[in-house]
Amino acid sequence: MIHGLTFKEYIEEEKEKIGEMTKAEKKSYFIDYYLKYCIAAVVILGLLVWIGIDFGRAMRHTIVTGGVIGAHLSEEGTTYLTDDYMTYLDKSAFSNKIDFASYIILDDEDYQTYTVFQAELAVNRYNYLITTKKGLAFVAQCECLADLDPILDDELKQKVSDKIFRAKLGESGAMIAAAVDISDTAFAKDYLIAGEPVYFIITGQTDDYESGLDVLRYILRKES
Repeated sequence: MIHGLTFKEYIEEEKEKIGEMTKAEKKSYFIDYYLKYCIAAVVILGLLVWIGIDFGRAMRHTIVTGGVIGAHLSEEGTTYLTDDYMTYLDKSAFSNKIDFASYIILDDEDYQTYTVFQAELAVNRYNYLITTKKGLAFVAQCECLADLDPILDDELKQKVSDKIFRAKLGESGAMIAAAVDISDTAFAKDYLIAGEPVYFIITGQTDDYESGLDVLRYILRKES
């Protein structure tokens, strides 16, 4: 009920009242009685749309998470591993995302950078890393990387057999196929500045390494 009237009766009364007004009176009546409600409705609708978009973005599926340690990756290189990779996979950015840290800092004068990075490794924050030997040594020390020998398929093994870099794990002391040297790839030559060899490693402590391996395949397919 609105002022003792049903909604239908109220609408009919308003239509009759407005119909008897001049153009100037209609404008003034709208400003006095309805404008504030229209503004409020627009604001509320805008907020609902914003919340919906923000929620949708937060709920997007993460395809892969990667990062770079100790090397400078150009803006074009970052795009190649994010937007271009999304296009290559034919995935929609509306429902999917790629998380990428283009410059992970390991500062010898600030050991907290190592602590934070180690915590990220411990919770499987990354699927893969592109790193210089310093970053590789630290990840191996933490034992947060995959042994490539059992997880590379035959095609990948054939492509990188002479680029495998072996390293010793920290606690167990086991020697594993820890990384692939990608220094001579078109990707590294076009997008990376390091001044030393650059390695691709599969990180994490899970049995699902395929998302990282897919990025390795993608990097190796690039031509100059």
